Amino acid sequence: MRDDFEWPEPDHEADEIIFRNVREHGCHIVGVPDGNPPFAFSIGLLLNYSHPEFIIFGMPTDNAGLVINHVRDHVSDGRKFTDGDICNDLFTDCNICFWEVPFEAYRHYLGTARWFYGKSGLVFPCLQMIWQDANQRFPWEEGCEPYVIKSQPLLKKIVS
Repeated sequence: MRDDFEWPEPDHEADEIIFRNVREHGCHIVGVPDGNPPFAFSIGLLLNYSHPEFIIFGMPTDNAGLVINHVRDHVSDGRKFTDGDICNDLFTDCNICFWEVPFEAYRHYLGTARWFYGKSGLVFPCLQMIWQDANQRFPWEEGCEPYVIKSQPLLKKIVS
């Protein structure tokens, strides 16, 4: 755990749950099921593993949490993911690509993480996890299923 981290003041019981999950499980998953599209993101990877946080779009919250936790397990074992990585060994049915999330997108998507790291003044990196369609095409590739494109706003391209 980082020495330069200062825990924020909890406002309510939900904040204590975040703290407990970060301490006991390495991260907390924030799901936003009513987002358009739905999304989820991690809090605690930077604190516990000096690794960027993750955000993923277009999945039900439970599924997104399972995906993030699966990749978190790799991080806790020492694996590092960086901008531009395409991994074919995380899941059997598709590859995952990691893109750096521009800071301009944080306010709109990562509010709870900003609160969590804010008291410490830490600038936390975040990687968007982008998944493929059933034909193993990413949203930027020709022929990708329209629902996959619509389900995953590519933050790096939208903000940049």
